[in-house]
Amino acid sequence: MPRVLIVGDHADHYRQLLEPMDLPDWHASYLASVADAHDSMADVEILFGPPDELVPLLPRCPQLQWAQSSWAGVAPLVEAPRRDYRLTGVKGIFGELMREYVLGWLLALERNIPTRAADRTWQPAVDGRLGGKCLGIMGTGSIGSAVAQAAQGFGLQVRGLNSDGRPSPGFNECFDTASALAFAQGLDYLVALLPATDATNGLISPQVLAVLQPGAVFMNAGRANCVATADLEAALTGGNLRAVVLDVLPCEPLPDDHPLWNLDNFYITSHTAAPTLADSVVALFAGNYRRFVAGQPLLHAIDFDRGY
Repeated sequence: MPRVLIVGDHADHYRQLLEPMDLPDWHASYLASVADAHDSMADVEILFGPPDELVPLLPRCPQLQWAQSSWAGVAPLVEAPRRDYRLTGVKGIFGELMREYVLGWLLALERNIPTRAADRTWQPAVDGRLGGKCLGIMGTGSIGSAVAQAAQGFGLQVRGLNSDGRPSPGFNECFDTASALAFAQGLDYLVALLPATDATNGLISPQVLAVLQPGAVFMNAGRANCVATADLEAALTGGNLRAVVLDVLPCEPLPDDHPLWNLDNFYITSHTAAPTLADSVVALFAGNYRRFVAGQPLLHAIDFDRGY
């Protein structure tokens, strides 16, 4: 009977959702806060919770065999020195939410919905459209693929960028990261859906932004490490970008008095693009728990060296 420890603000809620699932050999306890941790964790084999709250528990769980992140990002666990256990992430549940977010913003900006909604005069000028334009998506996994397939329904050409240029569903063509400039050349829209790894640090350079179509739109709903906010501000104020949409920032929450709030056409959405819904992440954990008990491979395993 493996002992499970569920950690974090939502730990009790997760436990309540899991209890009626009739999981085999189920024995779980929970910690609402790492501050409540005690010394009776020597027999814990499974941890489930936010990566930053699991890290300080690693030394207290010598029997740990598997940790399930309750977030999409796993950087704190990947960066921790201990690696003698299996780590799994949250994948496959964000595609639908992210495609709504990305396409919603592209439509809103192309059809000038924010401006028209605030206007109190008759403005008969014709708005732009998505059809026939080119969208570049950095990150071609399940989330990027879901966005790409939805985008093609609006008549967009879609390019993808990944580590080795491998094809992915929904993309007309894919480039490797070494070809970032060729990938970005002439894009009307650039969307970053990248994980936070050493390989993605600063991947969106000023040179990448400079080769976009003049007046392009940039959106980041992945991780903040891929681009410097100052570079985006310079591209926006210099006219190369006409709009920036950021769901992630190096400092979260962004202070109320931060100057970014006051930039025209710089939209901040407070890390809400694709929230981790409790029912979905609990179902994912339950499925992996059944696999663990049955001795089967776990889904969404994280490669510690690659970081995802």
